[in-house]
Amino acid sequence: MKVVVFRDAAELAEAAATLFRERLTARPDLAMAVPAGRTPRRMYARLRDWQAREPVDYGRMHVFSIDELCPPAPADGYFWRQVRSEFLSWAGVPTERCHPFDVGAPDLEAMCREYEEALKRAGGLDLVMMGLGPNAHIASNEPGSEFDSPTRLVRLTPGTVSYILTDEVVQGPVSDRAVTLGVGTIRGAREVVVLVSGSAKRAPLARLLDGAVDPAVPASALRLHPRCTILADAEAHP
Repeated sequence: MKVVVFRDAAELAEAAATLFRERLTARPDLAMAVPAGRTPRRMYARLRDWQAREPVDYGRMHVFSIDELCPPAPADGYFWRQVRSEFLSWAGVPTERCHPFDVGAPDLEAMCREYEEALKRAGGLDLVMMGLGPNAHIASNEPGSEFDSPTRLVRLTPGTVSYILTDEVVQGPVSDRAVTLGVGTIRGAREVVVLVSGSAKRAPLARLLDGAVDPAVPASALRLHPRCTILADAEAHP
């Protein structure tokens, strides 16, 4: 595992945007699970500004979700709505290459199984870029998630629901159910990059880096991954 520490959130966003574009340039048909939430927001803004000056072709990549809240979240999803407004609205990725979770599906477990099949049809994930939860969860894999878990329907802890509600992007009630890439699905990606920003993430990052490798700390599974990079700002680094 590689850990890179940056001076502040702006520097972290610059590095994340640079990595994103480098991976896309190296593999134009990149299959990537893209993040939502607070930390990626600066990265998407940096990518948008960069695209206006030095455009690259995003049109051949496949864009997958990390996780999504279940109804009463809107049918297009709280997290996917952010991805669409902050990234897809300007990137020019064709609709058929965008793969949101269908949280309006009548059978969410069947939808998750089909999502795994869609990942396989795309050749597997080249890159998962995601944040780190305050209880060291990754995607919506809460403590206790098995390291071989697939994409699935999960129950969120009250603490996670409360944390989600503090983000200004989320408007309205939040379910304690979500669909998520599993820990096993994430571990199966060819590369994983974790963006960690702010003092509130210092304790979970310490658990990721130095604690036990155990399902009680879902992020610790990343220490078993052959190509995982942590991009953290100084406030988050233990």
